[in-house]
Amino acid sequence: MTLVPFSRISSLRSLIIDDMPAMRQNIRMHLGQLGITKVDQAGTPDEAIRAVQGGSTYDLIVCDYNLNKETNGQQLLEFFRTQHMLSPTTMFIMVTAESGYNLVASAAEFQPDAYMLKPLTASKLADRIDRLLEKQNALLPINEKLKRKDQAGAIVECDNVVKVAPKWIVDILKIKGSLLVELRRIEEARAVYAQALEMRDDQVWAKVGMARCNIVAGQYDDAKVLVQAVLAQNSQYIEAYDLLAQIEDAQGNQQQALDALARSSEIIPSARRSRLVGDAAYRVGDLDQAKEAFDKVLKHTKGSLTAQPGDLLTLAQVHVDTGDGDAALALLANAPKRYAESKMFISTQSAVAAQAYVQLGDMISAEMAFEAARNAAEGTPSEMGTLALAKAAFSVGRDEEGAQLISQAVKSDHENKTLLTLARKVLADCGKEGMTDELVDGAVKQCMGIIAEANTLMRSAKPDESLAKLEEALHSMPENTGVLMAAAQLHLLWMSQRGINQDYVKRVNRYLNTLDRLIPGNDRVSKMHKFLRDAVAKAAQKS
Repeated sequence: MTLVPFSRISSLRSLIIDDMPAMRQNIRMHLGQLGITKVDQAGTPDEAIRAVQGGSTYDLIVCDYNLNKETNGQQLLEFFRTQHMLSPTTMFIMVTAESGYNLVASAAEFQPDAYMLKPLTASKLADRIDRLLEKQNALLPINEKLKRKDQAGAIVECDNVVKVAPKWIVDILKIKGSLLVELRRIEEARAVYAQALEMRDDQVWAKVGMARCNIVAGQYDDAKVLVQAVLAQNSQYIEAYDLLAQIEDAQGNQQQALDALARSSEIIPSARRSRLVGDAAYRVGDLDQAKEAFDKVLKHTKGSLTAQPGDLLTLAQVHVDTGDGDAALALLANAPKRYAESKMFISTQSAVAAQAYVQLGDMISAEMAFEAARNAAEGTPSEMGTLALAKAAFSVGRDEEGAQLISQAVKSDHENKTLLTLARKVLADCGKEGMTDELVDGAVKQCMGIIAEANTLMRSAKPDESLAKLEEALHSMPENTGVLMAAAQLHLLWMSQRGINQDYVKRVNRYLNTLDRLIPGNDRVSKMHKFLRDAVAKAAQKS
């Protein structure tokens, strides 16, 4: 019996993804029998990406698992999710002829909302869509709070919804536990995961949730024990490898972190997994493994819209670092034409090329490439581009400029440990280790000093000077997460004491939106969103 009105099902905007025209027509016919007429079709992953990028917000996506040799349905789902291309309410159904797909889905980091075995029928599709819509309707109060970035409110709604819709308790506990971890309400999160395990002690997600609690609490050894226990029972569980890598990295065991990521890449050999391995291998200086990983990434994404410019640029840099300037130049020369639309790509491409030309003894070409890199970099700062340009500057003998670029890169995000590691690596690769204390550690201290001074001014009853100090700092380092955090927090403090200032409201929203892009899901940012929203609402009531 249908639990959701027929008109709701018939109004769904849908996308069918299958490489076989006959299968697409078959699924379209079944959807038509349900009254669904707004149906688009895609025969390849690229066509599917174009359809989603085209501005259509799909309510339902029905995707075949076996699409082509380079990209299967699971990898396409992973791409959509990591690029935030789908609405949170989009229902993604994976279709497969393989009865073992449930094992693949359960191990994967990104799971479809449902999977169905062939052959499909209109009745089977109706039952599955009906259940997904029922769940969506039940969880609506929670998702409405999340849309407004009100995590605390969403947690309250979790408790309300479970009372009226207890059949969805597992889904609700997953959401509630995750939100509590985000807000660092660790003991409450542990209670949620314990409740789930009391219901069924084989719920792996709850065991992983317990491990996440330990990580946030800094109890890395305890977290590692839990994660290893999960992997002992299910060696295919990808999220556990990611957590293990996170734990090892936090404990300073970068090689062990790399080993964990490499294992996950063997289980799910996607472009994203290989990219994670390549990045980690490059940071620890394992250039052979980095080259192998990025070779796989480029093979996976060749000729596809899933290809990312950074993959090609990093592989070219690896070629340079291994002394193979010819290979680097050949790779850069064959970059997809669409990459040339990005100044960031042109700048980094030219910077890596300059390093390659120096290796080959062609200093004229190196100087020309360096100038091209510098010109393209103006107004388009990026971590990768700035570090590549710094390395090129050192290569062509412009040490002072290279030093300035390293300092600039660190100041752009002084709390980013990965960035600091890569900055130190550039200096080591260029034989400039002696500059590390001044350029890296010094820049970090300078940024921390600005924040400390702003806090001191605020405590000294000089709020306007405090805010001006941070606003000035953001002009030179607009994406420094530490300074953005401090600026948002102190502006909110100013308004809590003096009342709402609309210009400051706009500023804080700008800071928080930037932070959402740079560090999505951060608990401090979420709390400041709520504080601002409540303050504005309270001021509106008074007026």
